[in-house]
Amino acid sequence: MYYILYRLYFTAQPVANRATGVGEILFFLFFFMELTQKQLKRLLKIIEIVRRGRYPTITDIRRELEHTTYDLTEQHNLEASRYTVMRDIKLLKQTYRCPIEFNVAQQGYELTDPAWDFVYPVTLNETEMMAMQIGRRVCENVFPEPLRSNILNTVDYLLNVGNPEMASASFVKQMHFISAKTGKVDKDIFSTVFLAWRDHRMLSILYKNNRDEITQRIIEPHALFFRNSTWYIQAFCHERKKRLSFMIHRIQKAELRDDNFVPNPEIYEHISFDFTLIKNIVLRFHKSVHDDIFANPFHEAQEILWETEDPLYKIVKIPEAEEQIIVPRIMAKMGSITVIEPAELRQKVIDAATSLIAAQQKEKPSIQ
Repeated sequence: MYYILYRLYFTAQPVANRATGVGEILFFLFFFMELTQKQLKRLLKIIEIVRRGRYPTITDIRRELEHTTYDLTEQHNLEASRYTVMRDIKLLKQTYRCPIEFNVAQQGYELTDPAWDFVYPVTLNETEMMAMQIGRRVCENVFPEPLRSNILNTVDYLLNVGNPEMASASFVKQMHFISAKTGKVDKDIFSTVFLAWRDHRMLSILYKNNRDEITQRIIEPHALFFRNSTWYIQAFCHERKKRLSFMIHRIQKAELRDDNFVPNPEIYEHISFDFTLIKNIVLRFHKSVHDDIFANPFHEAQEILWETEDPLYKIVKIPEAEEQIIVPRIMAKMGSITVIEPAELRQKVIDAATSLIAAQQKEKPSIQ
């Protein structure tokens, strides 16, 4: 593609100008030269750091790059030398016309035009565009506002640049994600939590627990994750002096603090919940619920076995499962699943069923 652009540009020049236009051609090629993933992420991160308006120095930028990962494994950071950061700033100014300047009075860098945005040439093949469309569809169901609109607008822009016909591909409209829907989340609170997580900012929150008790917390939001239609923030809580998972829809108020924190891989790489784990589970289930148990496993290492005594039933062995998840799932199958082991789980299912029956047998209150 870049060679074709080069030929178009070169042959469009008058013969007399071709010798003097070599510099322009090289600039043109350089502008469209693909950056590596790490280089592109580093440029974007530098822009993000400077855009905050805190007049960062080269040292400040390097420090934050060191704590920013650029791949899905989160094992490789954007650490760069002083020379590399200065070279990146020069690249942004000369190639991408970024209005980044050193403010002598503030002794740090700033964007002289806050409205400026980074535009990078987009080249997507058909498979990549299809993947973006599918990702867009998932985003519609999972992400709350304002993040949803930001992502959808970005994807639509990239698709229209790459292939306008893909922006309205009919096959995507035939794809539905019924169970993957997010619950109700206040968009302003989610936006504040998201910014704190993204920028490694301390966060002050008012949190309502499952007993409707509201407490004030100062937290370090290390990991943002989506589980069972619910958004969580995995954080280090300064009041409790330990890491905790907070449901974002239970946060009543959220305010960004000025102080930053250093991301801790012990927290963001090991998501934990305050749930009760039950181990070494054996369930007997009717074949009518096989598809659900196979497609939505209780555990990634579960093992399904045929029960020899009755061909209508099977056995599933589960290394461990959370009580708050497995008990409701067993009850939801209306007797199609029974607990063989352990006795602890069997009793919890009995207790839950007893409570449900008792609640339904209470005298129905009159509706005025």
